[in-house]
Amino acid sequence: EALAVFRRGLEVVPDDQRLLYGRALLLEGMDRVDDALRDLQRMVSLHPDDPDALNALGYTLADRTERFEEAQVLIEKALALKPEEPSIIDSMGWVLYRRGEAAKAEVQLRKAYALQPDAEISAHLGEVLWSLGRREEARAIWAEGKARDAGNATLRATVERLDR
Repeated sequence: EALAVFRRGLEVVPDDQRLLYGRALLLEGMDRVDDALRDLQRMVSLHPDDPDALNALGYTLADRTERFEEAQVLIEKALALKPEEPSIIDSMGWVLYRRGEAAKAEVQLRKAYALQPDAEISAHLGEVLWSLGRREEARAIWAEGKARDAGNATLRATVERLDR
C-alpha cells in the first residue's frame, strides 16, 4: 500500500520534502486532512521560506478547513517569495473566495488563469463566477478547462456540485 511506502521512506529520510508532500497529498485524498496538515506543517517548519511548502499548507487550510486567516497569511508569504507563480496566485484567489470576497478572488483567479489556463484554476475561477451569478461565463471557463484536462477531479466535482 502507498502509505506504507511513504512511511518506510520517511523512516530512512525523515525530513524529505518530496516524501512528506507525497504522503500529504495521499492522506488528503483519503480525507485524512489532519494527518495531511501535519506533514505539510512539518515541511513548513523545516523550510519556512519555501514558497511551495507555504502554498501547499495554505491552500489545504483554505480548501479543507475553516482556518482561512491562517491560510491567507501563509499564501501571502508564498506570494511575496514567488509573485508570478500561477498556483500561488490561484491559492490567493481561492482563500479570498472562501472568505467571502468573490470580487477580489476573481481578480486573482483571472491573473492565475491568464498565466496558466489549467483545469484546476478553471474550476476555481468558474466557481467564483458562478457565485457572482455569471453562469454562462462560468460554463465557458469550465469548458476550456475540460478541453485541456477532461479527467481533472477538482473540475469534475465542481461542475457536478454546481451545474446540475
